[in-house]
Amino acid sequence: MVWTGLLFLGSLVAVSVGADALVGGASRIATRLGVTPLVIGLTLVAFGTSAPELIVSVQAAWKGQPGLAVGNVMGSTAANVGLIIGLGALLRPLPVDRRLALAEAPLVAAVLFLVLWFAANGYVGTGEGLALVAGFAGYGVWLVRTESGRIRERPALAAEFEDSGRIEGEVRLGGASIRVIVGLAALIVGGNFLVDAATDLARTLGISEEVIGATLVAVGTSVPELASTLAAIRKGLGDLALGNVLGSNVFNLGLVFGSAAIAAPLPLAPDVLVRQVVPALLLSTLLMAFAFGTIGRWKGLVLLGGYALYVARML
Repeated sequence: MVWTGLLFLGSLVAVSVGADALVGGASRIATRLGVTPLVIGLTLVAFGTSAPELIVSVQAAWKGQPGLAVGNVMGSTAANVGLIIGLGALLRPLPVDRRLALAEAPLVAAVLFLVLWFAANGYVGTGEGLALVAGFAGYGVWLVRTESGRIRERPALAAEFEDSGRIEGEVRLGGASIRVIVGLAALIVGGNFLVDAATDLARTLGISEEVIGATLVAVGTSVPELASTLAAIRKGLGDLALGNVLGSNVFNLGLVFGSAAIAAPLPLAPDVLVRQVVPALLLSTLLMAFAFGTIGRWKGLVLLGGYALYVARML
């Protein structure tokens, strides 16, 4: 039990460090090749914060542990909204960009409704997975195009991106390539051990892999989102923090969940839908309502309370 717990924690660290190294190295290479910092931020950084969920969920599906894959995705979605946004709002009220309230927040709820529809036959298969991944790709193209003008209208953000571009440009491609390789290796190896450790923990504690995936694994793989969100809040960029969380949820539900379904069909029995998908949908809908105006501390408490109820129901 002790060894399994240590392996679980060590795997979480490896996955988080690997994601950071992968994004850092890829950003340096992209900058040296002439890719704008804006595109890097909207693609590579978004990928990095959700890379742990992607690796863990796909490996879990490959290993025949779909409950762990589903629990990780839905648990991370709930944690991003209830835990991360809730904590962020307690630290500092979050002003909300109107575009987030009208576009990205409803999009998360819409994708969850789509998952419910896909699961009408009891599982999400390869075809549905391909549709989710294709939808995510379209979202990424739309995001890069629409955000290009938005960043130029925000001098503070533009300056931050420009500064990062100058710093990245001074780094040699060799060192950046090594970071990418090391980061990817840490993600794959750490994800593999994390899946095994989570499975052993579930068996030892006598609980389902789904519960472990939705709680311990989901919170652990959401650490990158937590770190980046709190960093944005400290800089007074509340809408950027909220956008990061919403974008991460679209990433989780589109690319991560879709890729896991492509790797192996994901069974979604009615009780799984009630315990996993519906709570994530309710929290996302609550955030969508809160997004029409500043998300203050009392709203943060409500979101945290909703997440606490979700975890209590899972346990």
